[in-house]
Amino acid sequence: MIFRLGMAVTVAATALVGLAGGTAAAAPGCADFHWIGAAGSGQRDGAGLTANGGMGDVVYQSYQQLSSELAATGRTITAEAVQYPAAPVPLGGGLGGWMDFMDSVEDGTDATADQLEAFTARCPLTKVVLAGYSQGAMVIHRNLHDLADDPHVAAALLVADGDRLPADTTINMGSTAVLPGAGKGVAQEHSFLASTDTSPLPPAIGARTVSVCDVGDPVCDYDAEAEEVPASAIAIHTAYAPAASGPHAWGGPLYNLVMSAAPLAGVADATA
Repeated sequence: MIFRLGMAVTVAATALVGLAGGTAAAAPGCADFHWIGAAGSGQRDGAGLTANGGMGDVVYQSYQQLSSELAATGRTITAEAVQYPAAPVPLGGGLGGWMDFMDSVEDGTDATADQLEAFTARCPLTKVVLAGYSQGAMVIHRNLHDLADDPHVAAALLVADGDRLPADTTINMGSTAVLPGAGKGVAQEHSFLASTDTSPLPPAIGARTVSVCDVGDPVCDYDAEAEEVPASAIAIHTAYAPAASGPHAWGGPLYNLVMSAAPLAGVADATA
């Protein structure tokens, strides 16, 4: 699947959405945990900049679920969206569209690194959760290779990751998890053009990363022989939503990772 960047943007180093259980967190207060969420393609267009905290519905719903579970145990969490274009999918495709997509991924990768650095400098005792969907999952994934030894990162969530490897070190979920060899991301199929790291994540961070991919998803389970992406495949890619009667299936494993993260030294308010 190919994406397009409509225009260049200036990435803000930090742009706190300031969410904590649905209410604004008072800066410079630092919570027990902090969520940095990257939206998928086209999810930051127009109203998407403010809807769902600017991080798209899949990532925002996952944040809300974790926030509710943490609140039930007396723990706090704040959140912010990765400030990047999240370029929409082009209708025409072609090499130009692919290169535009990579510009957007690069912007998001840099923005995530900048925002993580800025936040941990301000709240050095807070544990961080990184989460992304689709193009946003690629943005998060590309930072994880450098974060294996970072004590601030409690966990990561990758949903429909275009950089996904079938045999990565991650905690794999979704229907591809039970099929050996399934779940290779579109960027891995075009690794040279996509400037993709084709190596597995370091085990230290892979063990803290939940990767979700369903069979037939054209982004994380790419079919190199398909001449076009059918509507049925797009439907799979856009179907990562909570069950009608319950939460996201990956919420439990993610919560367990977050809760098992060793505290750095306790949490205290930081001075801006």
